[in-house]
Amino acid sequence: MKAVTAPGVPDPVPGLFSNAIVADGIVYISGMHAGGPDPVPDAMLDQARIAIGRVVALARAAGNARITKITVYVTDMADRAAVAQARREAFADAPLPAATMLEVSGFVDPALKIEVEAIAHLPR
Repeated sequence: MKAVTAPGVPDPVPGLFSNAIVADGIVYISGMHAGGPDPVPDAMLDQARIAIGRVVALARAAGNARITKITVYVTDMADRAAVAQARREAFADAPLPAATMLEVSGFVDPALKIEVEAIAHLPR
């Protein structure tokens, strides 16, 4: 197994998890959100762009892996249109990754509205 980090993606909490792990050609990307050194933007679209952008950056850093599955956690399903817009922007090329969206009661930081995790595959 190999841990992966990427420029622009905050380092994980030491001793708790890796941002991404490559094992047997598969990249497992931990939940990414808009938290970090900069203030968390209030708008869901901005948070979704940051979270998805971090997932994409980790897939690239792992070796230009193709994201095949994403799981999106949101605090309010009413924001799903903004999430869909950010997904369309990030995954403009077809086929789009498989996806699941779930509503959760909240995250560690109450300002966060979304977290995105993914599975990607390295090119053969």
